[in-house]
Amino acid sequence: MRTYLNSFVSLLLAIRLNCPRVSRSQCCNVRWTIECVPPHCVNYVLKNCPERKMFLFRRTMSRDHEIRRAPPPKCGTAETKYEPCTSRTTADKLFLACCELYVPPECHSLCTYETNQTRSRAMLTDIIERSSCNLNYLSGILFCASQNRDNRQCCSDLEINAPQLQVGSRCLRMCDPSGTEIERITRDDATCLFNWNVIMYCHHSGIREM
Repeated sequence: MRTYLNSFVSLLLAIRLNCPRVSRSQCCNVRWTIECVPPHCVNYVLKNCPERKMFLFRRTMSRDHEIRRAPPPKCGTAETKYEPCTSRTTADKLFLACCELYVPPECHSLCTYETNQTRSRAMLTDIIERSSCNLNYLSGILFCASQNRDNRQCCSDLEINAPQLQVGSRCLRMCDPSGTEIERITRDDATCLFNWNVIMYCHHSGIREM
């Protein structure tokens, strides 16, 4: 019964599209459009004239090709809102390994991609109040965070240089410490440090491979 219904539906569609009537014996000879593939010819063609199977599956192949030409958005780019390409755990290990080479142990607590605003501000406040890490080492910490990559575009897109912050492009130098040396930290940098989580997020997003 189901086979009869399927054939009946196929026949109705063929009539609606003005498709030619094709007998089974003609399946290897008659040309048809991709809209008029005779259902009863599929198995026949595959068995008796496989060289014609492209006429059966051309529509599927075309769609697959179109999908392949539209790759998914890339991580770490504006297209994905700078979603990092690497896990936080992996990135933190890389960050700390670099810090162990360039900054003293008392500053290693800053060598983590802390992107939570509350936790990052508490971490910096604690270090400043206890004077446990000389902020002169901040340049080295940021260098390790960036892994020698320029992440200013991310910082700019996330508005770390927004007019309401009233610091101009001052904070952007923390997003490209290898290109713009940070000689010393002043009171004018307080706003930048207040947005430490944004800077860390952009540096994390800039890591492409381990």
